Amino acid sequence: MITNLRRGAFALFVAMSICVIAPAAKSSATEAAWARLAQGGYTILLGYARTPGGGEPLRPDLGNCENRKGLSDRGIQEARRIGMRFAARAVSIDAVYSGEFCRALRTAELGFGASRVETRAYLNSVVDGGDPDEIPLELIKAVDDFFGSGNQLMVTHPELIRAISGTTPREGEAIIIAPAIEPGDPPRVVNRLLLD
Repeated sequence: MITNLRRGAFALFVAMSICVIAPAAKSSATEAAWARLAQGGYTILLGYARTPGGGEPLRPDLGNCENRKGLSDRGIQEARRIGMRFAARAVSIDAVYSGEFCRALRTAELGFGASRVETRAYLNSVVDGGDPDEIPLELIKAVDDFFGSGNQLMVTHPELIRAISGTTPREGEAIIIAPAIEPGDPPRVVNRLLLD
């Protein structure tokens, strides 16, 4: 019986240790990502904020947000909170780009100000049966050609972020990318940033 108690106590100790170490690891990884962004010169990929459930047509009337899927109330708060996190860290954002879908555009506008946002068709999700793993050449060029003292931020669909990073980002997670080592190759992931 004493042996079973010792095993149980040991198992509890291990479980508690994991719970203490995991948040610390996430926190230090997030701090490292913020420190990297403070240097400038990176591209930040951010998925659109939360939307209400249900599907929508893929392509019609991209600019007509009245008939498109918008953000949920929680998504609106999330988009604003993300913008505040960047402002609180004083991370310089030289340019903000968004796909043409209203949910991406609205996320960018709420987080970073409507006057700063420019749309880019290459940030739209894959439509019309395109290859979901294909990264638009325009996106690769935009990353390769960026040499700002701050960073550029792109709001897009999780599918496009997955094509670049190899994994679908969690809600409230940004992916930090930089040009590939070899010109023309896909951008390389240099860090991940938990924002929510």
